[in-house]
Amino acid sequence: MSAIRAMILLIGLAVLAVGSVAPAEEVAPGITFTSYDAPGPNRVHIVTVDRLRSEYKLKVGWPQKRRNYTARQTVSTIASLYDAPPSHDVVAAVNASFFGTVPSITGAAASDGEMLDQPDSNYETFLFGPTRLPIIRPDIGHVNGKLTFADGSSTTLHSYNKARDADTIVAYTPQWAPTTGTIDEGVEVILADVSYPMRSDKAVAGVVTAIATGAASVNNTIPAGGMVLSATGTPVATITSKVQAGDRLTMFFDTSDGRWNNADMAITGIGWLLDNGAANTANWAKYSYSTQRHPRTALAWNDEHLYLMVCDGRCNGIVGMTFQEMADFLIGTLGVTDAVNLDGGGSSTMWVNGQVRNLPSDSCGTERAVGNAILLVRQDTSTTYPLSDSFADIGRLAGWDDKFTFNGVQVFSPASPGGDGYAIQVQDPAGGVETVRRGDFGDADYAVQSDIYCEYRPGVAGNGFERYCIFARDNGMGALGLNGNYGSGNCYALTYDSNNGRLRAAKYVNGTISDFQQSSPVYMASTAWRNFRIECLGSRIRYLVDGSLLADVIDTTHVRGYFGIGYHEFFATNSNMHGTRADNFSAVRLAAPDKAADPEPADFTTDVPLVTVLSWAAGAGAVSHDVYFGTTSPGTFQGNQVAATFDPGLLQLGQTYYWRVDEVNDYGTTAGDIWSFT
Repeated sequence: MSAIRAMILLIGLAVLAVGSVAPAEEVAPGITFTSYDAPGPNRVHIVTVDRLRSEYKLKVGWPQKRRNYTARQTVSTIASLYDAPPSHDVVAAVNASFFGTVPSITGAAASDGEMLDQPDSNYETFLFGPTRLPIIRPDIGHVNGKLTFADGSSTTLHSYNKARDADTIVAYTPQWAPTTGTIDEGVEVILADVSYPMRSDKAVAGVVTAIATGAASVNNTIPAGGMVLSATGTPVATITSKVQAGDRLTMFFDTSDGRWNNADMAITGIGWLLDNGAANTANWAKYSYSTQRHPRTALAWNDEHLYLMVCDGRCNGIVGMTFQEMADFLIGTLGVTDAVNLDGGGSSTMWVNGQVRNLPSDSCGTERAVGNAILLVRQDTSTTYPLSDSFADIGRLAGWDDKFTFNGVQVFSPASPGGDGYAIQVQDPAGGVETVRRGDFGDADYAVQSDIYCEYRPGVAGNGFERYCIFARDNGMGALGLNGNYGSGNCYALTYDSNNGRLRAAKYVNGTISDFQQSSPVYMASTAWRNFRIECLGSRIRYLVDGSLLADVIDTTHVRGYFGIGYHEFFATNSNMHGTRADNFSAVRLAAPDKAADPEPADFTTDVPLVTVLSWAAGAGAVSHDVYFGTTSPGTFQGNQVAATFDPGLLQLGQTYYWRVDEVNDYGTTAGDIWSFT
């Protein structure tokens, strides 16, 4: 063997020792599964997810598909309970929380907008929300919440989704179990139409449908989309005297960390592996097993990707990893910046598309029953356009997401143009910023508009002012002018200031507002309902007031995100707040339509009757259709039409026909598939 060949072989062996990789397997668009050989020796399994793909959600799955489970189950069993493609397709799963006696887990958990386990001021909690950029927070603690009655009075809301203690009020949400599980009499208030998601430092509201007392107050059903407030002891008298059917109650939930205000999913691990690209060795010193080699499970990420990680161990010569070895692998191989350690040992399991893909250490291949699992779910939550809400007397439609408090519909005069005398009022009684939003992280090209009551208030300008607005392409925090624990405002906004009537074609970046009209500011120093509209199409952002163009700019700062109604007050005295009054809200898509689908006759159909009318399902956003039809592909252009049917006339026996429908709107034309029949 030549010296050069020997050197190449040695280099190859060195590379293998550092980490060799099997070819990445595409699990779904934007998701791959890869197994690595790493020093130790070790075998590491990684699911990589495009962080910006909004159809992929992280959720927590539970044994028996209920938080109040009665027996632990394996990761594969838990995943299968939640797997319901195509609407709720569980693509991958790993084990999650450390656990104790059934049904206890260590630390906090939240999923799908429900807070399911209270934080206990220990360890490190992974938070994931609408921005799709996780954070890790140490030592989050529980803080009692508040239950507010219809008359405005309130009492302490002690806890949620746990066994009820004496003299407390507990809120039970649908993921807890089918029923509350209570056994001692007290009172249980059943609520419908709760304004989830439920987060820290935020209130949700629901309407009372029933009040169960005496023997009926035990183990009531938790309605889908609802909540049960369960009390025993001292609070019972307060609730029974204050609550009646039809009341709207408000439930405020809290923790010691405001950052949970922006998270819909949470899970507590033990061991903060990486912080901002560096090994977090100061944290590891608290945990003696950090220097021991064990099978491991971790959640990790960087700017581009989320990672589910499982390292095998205790079997077939595979030894497992220390915290330092995990950190070295995550940084050196994947370029991870942040990571948290989850339960490991015999619990470490990775399930991908119906199969366990690692080797669990118990008996070299037997899955251990665990307390819960992290689920990677494919679920399309993109906005269905057009969307509208007239804020009628029955209240706002379901699906609005409040920042801090429930923002309800109120009687308001003067009525908006064409309105019914009702409007939504957006404000937090505590002051500062409040928003209510809709949409999806992936929403990009759309127009949003609403009638906004622009109240010109120079008489109180000496005490400050308030800002009314609509916003678009929000990053998911709904934070407007905030920049801190409760998030940073990042969006486009059309705003009105009450002190001087200034309109802004605005952009928020990390809570700082700028005006595209800064060089020639616009003022409307009068009180009136005004129609605000923002159009986002690619990099072009247009601001319109009452149909007149305020600004037309090219800007690439915000490329996607949520939309809604906002408020920010700058008064020295909160009693001066009036809030943003809004009515006739709507959003429409500004994009070429989707493809036509579902042809009739179906593609390749034979023996079609000679007298046949063609039809199809119009693509979303289409306003008309270019129809092609003929005996050669793709057919001859027959014209543009509104109807989703076409009469080709009398057909010829045995002739094959080709046809295509291109969908058309003001923003483009989408070519359809070529279909045929005989």
